[in-house]
Amino acid sequence: MSEHPRQPNPLGNASLGLGIASLALVFGIGLCALTGVTQQWIQLVGAPLFVCGGSSAFLGFIGAILGLAGIFGKEHARATAIAGLALGLGGICLFAAVLLLAGR
Repeated sequence: MSEHPRQPNPLGNASLGLGIASLALVFGIGLCALTGVTQQWIQLVGAPLFVCGGSSAFLGFIGAILGLAGIFGKEHARATAIAGLALGLGGICLFAAVLLLAGR
């Protein structure tokens, strides 16, 4: 039985990068938004924070799609695709959680 070496997964690598960016950006923007709610200055910057947070969550969506596509690549390592999928979904879920917390 011959083993085929696993090749790098470009879709997985792109997914991982987008997932990391999405999660980091949504975390930072969400932290600013929740601080704004607590300190009652969110009315001044709510719309830009929402647009930036939504755009960052969209990066997570693209990362999740690329991760899902990278999982099904033949003879490619799947670890980065799985990690990118998880991080992309994490960015989307974190955005939804911040929206729920800020809306209360």
